Amino acid sequence: MFRIGEFSLIAQVSGRLLRYYDEIGLLRPEYTDPQTGYRYYSARQLPRLNRILVLKELGLGLDQIARLLDQDTSSEELRGMLLLRKAQITQAMQDDLARLQLVEARLDQLDAFGQTPIPDVVVKTVPAQRYLALRDVFADVAAVRRLVERIVDLAPTKLPPSSLGHVALVMHSSLLDSDAFDIEVGYLLIGNTGKGPTAIQVSEERSLTVRDLPAVEAMATLVHAGHLSDTHRTYGLLGAWVEQQQWRIAGQGRQILLQLPQRQQDEAVIELQLPVRKAG
Repeated sequence: MFRIGEFSLIAQVSGRLLRYYDEIGLLRPEYTDPQTGYRYYSARQLPRLNRILVLKELGLGLDQIARLLDQDTSSEELRGMLLLRKAQITQAMQDDLARLQLVEARLDQLDAFGQTPIPDVVVKTVPAQRYLALRDVFADVAAVRRLVERIVDLAPTKLPPSSLGHVALVMHSSLLDSDAFDIEVGYLLIGNTGKGPTAIQVSEERSLTVRDLPAVEAMATLVHAGHLSDTHRTYGLLGAWVEQQQWRIAGQGRQILLQLPQRQQDEAVIELQLPVRKAG
């Protein structure tokens, strides 16, 4: 057996941590000398200590760790928990990177304000269109992106690809709320879709349904080509143009995804659309 300092060296953990685990009953010494109070550990205790450390790194509390140790959690179960935690960390890193890109883009927008040439805005009439979509309130932009990816994978298996136009988003929020995006997401449909399904199940709670997007007589449009985190810059140019031309926004904005990014960091091509009318 090993005294606490020796076991600390072998296990590569601090003696203070071993004493704490002893105090809370998570890892008792194999033997404690009743006269001297010296703690003695065995190499046979390393697997239990390693389980404790793995579960701790997975973000579990000490009470949860104690329960799992009592259940004798297998290595395979721990590996599954590790893979889940790895996916969560990866997603968090991607979200943090997206936030950093957004901050950088906002700073660039500050530097470029007033120096950008007049954008190539096109005002056009948009006819009524059949729209296979669902409307929901999303917690963040990442949730919208995940639904778009799900729809892009699912819709071609339910409808002929020739009947599917571009993916389109309709912005229903009257006031943009970063924690509650009221958005409709789906496909613009091409041609006669009367023989196709009227609804496509996305999950137990969500399904795509077909409706008509109303026609818009005057739609101010500007194409954004770049990262998704940069759309605010193009929206700013479009908004400045609308104001300069003495138009007013007259309805719900739309985004037509002309080219989807293959990965989060890839560039996209999006036509930003704002219904407008002449001021006054």
